[in-house]
Amino acid sequence: MPRFNVPENDALAPFVIGLDVGSGGTRAAVYDATGREVGKRHHKEPHTFTTAADGTSTIDADLVVDELRTSIAAVLAEPLPGLVAGIGVDTFASSLVAVDAAGKALTPCITYADTRCRDQVAALRDKVDAEALHQQVGARLHSSYTAPRIAWLRETQPEVFAKATQYMALGEYAAFRLLGTPVLGTASAAWAGLLDRRTGEYATGLLEAAGADPATLSAPRDPSQGQPVAGTALAKEFPQLEGATWLPVIGDGLAANMGVGALGTGTWGISTATSGAIRQLVETDIETLPSGLWAYRVDARRTLVGSAMSDCGRVLDWARFQLGLPEDVAEIDTERIFSAPVSEGTPIVVPFFSGERGTKWRDSSKALFANVSASTTAEDLLRGALEGVALSYLRIADQMRELGGEPERIVLSGGMTEAIPSWLHLLADALGSPIEHVAVSRSTMRGAALMAIEETIPGAQVADAPVLRKVEPVAEHADYYRARLERFEALADLA
Repeated sequence: MPRFNVPENDALAPFVIGLDVGSGGTRAAVYDATGREVGKRHHKEPHTFTTAADGTSTIDADLVVDELRTSIAAVLAEPLPGLVAGIGVDTFASSLVAVDAAGKALTPCITYADTRCRDQVAALRDKVDAEALHQQVGARLHSSYTAPRIAWLRETQPEVFAKATQYMALGEYAAFRLLGTPVLGTASAAWAGLLDRRTGEYATGLLEAAGADPATLSAPRDPSQGQPVAGTALAKEFPQLEGATWLPVIGDGLAANMGVGALGTGTWGISTATSGAIRQLVETDIETLPSGLWAYRVDARRTLVGSAMSDCGRVLDWARFQLGLPEDVAEIDTERIFSAPVSEGTPIVVPFFSGERGTKWRDSSKALFANVSASTTAEDLLRGALEGVALSYLRIADQMRELGGEPERIVLSGGMTEAIPSWLHLLADALGSPIEHVAVSRSTMRGAALMAIEETIPGAQVADAPVLRKVEPVAEHADYYRARLERFEALADLA
């Protein structure tokens, strides 16, 4: 995948740094004022989540802080030929770290995929009007969100709950450790399911129901309310950052849309990373939100609307490691597998390996396989699993259309599609729409950098992300996927 970069000698100053904390690693890169990576100034520190059968999905928050520091050092190993104006930060969304009065993390970072608070989700549904709450905060009651997680800590780890003086998102905690100030973005707080999507204020009724004190949460900041790096420990360690502004952390979903240019109301942005999503950035009020979608406030003007799934690239990883397929998917003839005609004999797979988020938000759901016989091969299961991912997107797309009609354009990026671009045929056929595969590696990191450019380099002219390929749907396959979706939904109710 092209990195969409510019040689350092041709880069246009001032510069920004993009920081991206994803499921698979922490990254940093330098971008010029046009939004292109500068030379080879990029770095990745790989990591993995700690998972367990009880629903645990965590990562050491201080490890991530160290990875950010190492990554910044790598991209600034040699002086830049110009000023650094801003630092844009995104992380995987819906993260939580409990912090004590001394600023020490009491817990690892609880990630979006952690489902241990599912009992607290059920209890909260008995205390609040779930439908009214969904319309207020733009998020369903689900184990991905912060309120039930605080309730879970209160009930299962009372000693931690008693010591916690603040609950932070991961990017907020990183700012606290690096700058001395927790810098929480509005978009990050909204993605935690805590903010009234119209007012930007915390939903106090939800917090009270969860037994959470609003005083333990930082006041969220819009993108325009960045934190100067001057005078901080970070500036002392990296003098070239002395004049930079650290932007409030945003979620990876917003960053991904920005990174691929999915900015207008008529454009959908699709991500195909470890998790997956369809999102649309809108500037109009959403009067009534469909039941399977979320709507996260970005600032007083913008809202990100869409829905997500925990299992996208994770489904491919499962297939590689559990079906005896080569670890390197390049060794598999995926073009033949995914370009083959549709077949009623293909297994039907509900790929809820990490529970269900959009569209029905059932955190206790599990993966389910059907239409499997003695003659079913590993390749058949791979095809069925990736059709299942495509159907997961289709059920989201149906509600997106309910909200705003047909999209004018669909742009897509993500590591899974980079690994097996031929699967895009399945997705285009399922959605019944053309899809443009945008040629930007690490679109989330670029999106964080573009947010920094928007806020710190007035008048900058950002370059459009190049399109690698455009895949047209096969109209004759529409009925097949519609019939499959009906069976998928019936099975999902059992999963």
